[in-house]
Amino acid sequence: MQRSLIGGFATLVLVLASCGAGSHAPSATTTPPTRSPSPAATIEASPTSTPAAPGTLASCVGSPSASSSSAGPIIAVQIAASAVELVDTRGDVLNKTAIEPYAGLTPVGQGPDGIYLYTQSTGDLQLLGLSGPLQTLAEVTPTTAFGDDFSLAASPNGQCWILSDTSYDSNLNGTSKLDVGFNGGGAPLLLTTLTRPATADGGSPGYRVLRWDSSGVLLGSDPTGVGGGGPFIGEGYSLGGVVRLNPLTGTTSAPLCTGGRFGDVAPDGTLACLTGPNSDAQIIVTSSDGSTTTIDTGMPFAGQIGFVGESSLLTFCTSSDVSTADGGWTTNLLVVQLKGQAPAQDTLSSGDGPGQNESSYAWLKLLDGTSIVETRGDSGSSSLVMIDLTTGQTTTIAPADSILGVL
Repeated sequence: MQRSLIGGFATLVLVLASCGAGSHAPSATTTPPTRSPSPAATIEASPTSTPAAPGTLASCVGSPSASSSSAGPIIAVQIAASAVELVDTRGDVLNKTAIEPYAGLTPVGQGPDGIYLYTQSTGDLQLLGLSGPLQTLAEVTPTTAFGDDFSLAASPNGQCWILSDTSYDSNLNGTSKLDVGFNGGGAPLLLTTLTRPATADGGSPGYRVLRWDSSGVLLGSDPTGVGGGGPFIGEGYSLGGVVRLNPLTGTTSAPLCTGGRFGDVAPDGTLACLTGPNSDAQIIVTSSDGSTTTIDTGMPFAGQIGFVGESSLLTFCTSSDVSTADGGWTTNLLVVQLKGQAPAQDTLSSGDGPGQNESSYAWLKLLDGTSIVETRGDSGSSSLVMIDLTTGQTTTIAPADSILGVL
């Protein structure tokens, strides 16, 4: 075990076998504040002496709700292409449903009360809660009969959801229709319609709903030209052109990352952006006070970037595009301590694994301030595992093909 300070920046690096081995340790440098970025936005309803009525936009922005389960965090996973399950950290299946991706019932998003599924042929939006049968919430007529892209996130208080239905014209420009629905009653409302051409920000047209938190709704787009050979596919693609949407007004911000791909944004407004992909991937972290820290990963590919414990830790994955002897990729999962004093580089374990690390959905995988979950293994035999970021210990939870979210 080695302990050192890299570039004057206290760094804790955990290298794990799946997300495996790395010959390059990342380095980090800190730059004094040069600007004051906008503080993290907080979306609030107009002051009122009584709770907002169900079926109104104001009802969407109350205090976050807690999971009704005593088992702690609940992970929504997909089992191959046939089922969705809600499991706890012991591996107990709390609820499940059969699905028909593309042709029928398909998972589109998550919320504190469960996983949301949509059937394009009927327009039915349903919720798989922690127990009981599927609950039909609303009927949202799709823009076209087939071929649209759907995505959803529920509000932190579980009262509302926002569904994006992106359709495409003959030039492959995308138009995203954003509807807000109310779990407490009331018909869905059209919040806004956004058009995004195919050439914008190097990403695919239209916007997907990424998540909904106290700062608003994050909308993003997948990049074009992904897939094929290379360490691209994990639980999602990297994202470009990420903006913040105000769910009360339908207005959007400027892109959060103007000089690179979006990584993550913490509750306090700390922002992580990825630059130099495909050659020398670097993560630029901008704190709420305007200071920046550059983390040089030493690898050509990086992703699955996510803050843990507010913004005190940053998790990310890296990989090399040089195949290993068994045909896999050299992949690494790392954690960098961003605040306070901590031991420098600790290598806890290493190994080779599949390239699953250009995703930007790490925020869906965070269990608490000390652990995350991911899937490991080959297609058809993969499992959900929990990783302790303090010790590097891994615990296999249950069979799973991919992670849909953490409630």
